[in-house]
Amino acid sequence: MIQGLDGLRAIAFGLVFLFHRGHLRCGWFGVQLFFVLSGFLITRILLRSKGVDEPRRYFTVFYGRRVLRIFPVYYLYLFTMEGVYWAVTGLGLTPGEPLACFHNQWGYGLTYTMDFFHSSSGYVFTRLLSHFWSLAVEEQFYLLWPLVIWLVPERHMNRFLWGVVAAGPALRFATLRIHGVEGIGTWIYWDTSLALYVLPWS
Repeated sequence: MIQGLDGLRAIAFGLVFLFHRGHLRCGWFGVQLFFVLSGFLITRILLRSKGVDEPRRYFTVFYGRRVLRIFPVYYLYLFTMEGVYWAVTGLGLTPGEPLACFHNQWGYGLTYTMDFFHSSSGYVFTRLLSHFWSLAVEEQFYLLWPLVIWLVPERHMNRFLWGVVAAGPALRFATLRIHGVEGIGTWIYWDTSLALYVLPWS
């Protein structure tokens, strides 16, 4: 662990906490800070592993650690809440709106696609699941980034990474431009800033 990163994580947590408590309107930036820290640390780990590991170990060690770290609690929550929904309906009771909304959207949680749904015109907020968009972004990064790092030759790595940095704003701008365009951008959520915020390339 690089000295000082724990302090940054604490700041990021504080920003997000204050934002959700309604005390700091710019606190959403804490999520971006978490993503930057995660991307930085994961890329360092992957570059180090690429230099010493053969392909099978490179991928199995990385994905194995991610699965053991995230999947158990993540899926325990999803299946527990879905079980609560079926228990309530099985007793002939009407589930509350948050629970019913969770049931309608839990497939996006199962497949780590909540970020794409969150940015779509069909999105409906539920406090039981909507925040999972950030975990979806994280898992999509974990899924694709190790393969990208493995495939890009070391001599091209710096140019490639600068290209990724430049592509982020370009893709955000392109998404903004197509918003509302008939047949192309009508699938994007009406609040463009929110839709752009949760998409993985943003």
